[in-house]
Amino acid sequence: MMKPRSDPDHPNFFAGFGAPRGRMLLILAAGISAFSLGLWLNTGLISDRVKPPTIAGIFLAPPKPIEDFTLIDQNEQPFNKERWRGRWTFLYFGYTFCPDVCPLTLLELNKMQKILAQENLDKNNAYLFISIDPNRDTPERLGKYAAYFNPRFQGATGTSEQLAGLARQFGVYYKVPDTPEGNYTVDHSSTVVLIDPQVRLRAIFTQDNPKIMAADFRKILEYTATD
Repeated sequence: MMKPRSDPDHPNFFAGFGAPRGRMLLILAAGISAFSLGLWLNTGLISDRVKPPTIAGIFLAPPKPIEDFTLIDQNEQPFNKERWRGRWTFLYFGYTFCPDVCPLTLLELNKMQKILAQENLDKNNAYLFISIDPNRDTPERLGKYAAYFNPRFQGATGTSEQLAGLARQFGVYYKVPDTPEGNYTVDHSSTVVLIDPQVRLRAIFTQDNPKIMAADFRKILEYTATD
């Protein structure tokens, strides 16, 4: 007697499930293949991305946008963040009566600028010395002081409140005596800050060796060229 097809013992019992099950297996296999391909491609893309450069200091990735501020430059003209737009800017906070750290750092920056010029990496760079001692550093004095180290160097300053607000953006520490008298000194950190052409904090150099800073700046230019 012929067994009904619905009987599991019927020779064609599984025939009705063959096509759908096959399609399911094909779909599953295709899904796994697509996932594997996507994973491989993603891994490849990640491995091919340029890693942020290692420098003697801190490199910010992503960079930190600069907030608005107002200072006065060595020509007694208003100075705001738009003056940094479109160029790389090396920035240093100090004061003209500084007995040692400031002049030494500016000397090293002068050497670095010459290295960059020799390598054709100083076409439009700016170098700014910001005085944290507005009581004594007049715009005229700042201009003469900065130019003494390099004719490309410029100076700027502002009120105590303006300077404090800008210094906070870069993590720069300084402390003017509460009752400044005579030939007082100002405690301050000594770091060179790098601002990119989009007016963003890009790096903080903690070593003022001119060759190291020049090499680090070259690394940063190569990295940002891939952004």
